[in-house]
Amino acid sequence: MNIVVIGPGALGLLFAGRLAAGGQAVTLLDHNQQRAASLKNCIHLHDGSGTSSIPLSISADPASLNAAKLILVCVKSHQVQNALATILPYIQPTTVVIGLQNGIAHVPLFQAQTGLFALGVTAMGATLLEPGHVRHGGNGPTFIGFTNATHGHTLADVAEIFSSCQLPAEVENDILSRLWRKLLINCGINGLSVIYDCPNGMLLTIPEARERLILLVSEAIAVAKAMGIEVGDDPLAQTLEVCQATAANISSMLQDVRARRATEIHAINGAVCKLAITKNIATPENDLLVQEVLAVEKPRIQ
Repeated sequence: MNIVVIGPGALGLLFAGRLAAGGQAVTLLDHNQQRAASLKNCIHLHDGSGTSSIPLSISADPASLNAAKLILVCVKSHQVQNALATILPYIQPTTVVIGLQNGIAHVPLFQAQTGLFALGVTAMGATLLEPGHVRHGGNGPTFIGFTNATHGHTLADVAEIFSSCQLPAEVENDILSRLWRKLLINCGINGLSVIYDCPNGMLLTIPEARERLILLVSEAIAVAKAMGIEVGDDPLAQTLEVCQATAANISSMLQDVRARRATEIHAINGAVCKLAITKNIATPENDLLVQEVLAVEKPRIQ
């Protein structure tokens, strides 16, 4: 299948590399022409078995989208609007477009499209080491689902291709529920890891941090329920379990801060705060965390 992966960040490199190594025709699209040229049509995947150098097409020319049967949008949430504006003139009516972002701020942008637009949520772990180099930090399932299922198309073929390329995937009929379940986990962990400047697991050992985590997730659960979102039996317990299971991990938000990149705080806790206002729900802990993360982030990226 002709696949275009948009964005040379950690997730984009991981998916592009796995798909190309699995025999798919992959183009990695980068908006930065100089960086795209410097990668010389090769990316490097680091994991427990060593380093694999994977050849694939790397381009800054959006015309490469013309032949795509599948487009994976792997940019950060705040970059989605520009990415969609770039791809819309080039995609064909039969092209499937899947957004793989943290948070939920990007959801309305995909829901507003009339083509075969879908959303995905993944538990695959990836860390960007340097341009073109990604470390695979852990396996996990990827769920994909259409934002509008009335067109009768299916994502089963896409899930099968992912799975055959060491990216285990399933089609999810209620993709919004899956997005929110991950959102709740990110609400509790990511921003706090920035404030305490620590790996995930340390949040459980600092009494104040653990208490704040519980408050953050509890507020977000209340918003989700008010929105009619199915979030599972005990999302707070799941968040605590994930925090423990990923104890040594550095969250993507803390990675962004350390690399002097803009974070996705607006797409995660900030999105919860915005929706809370529409439901007259107070979210003081999430409101505070957004301001705290921005106070850490802004001086570093100016």
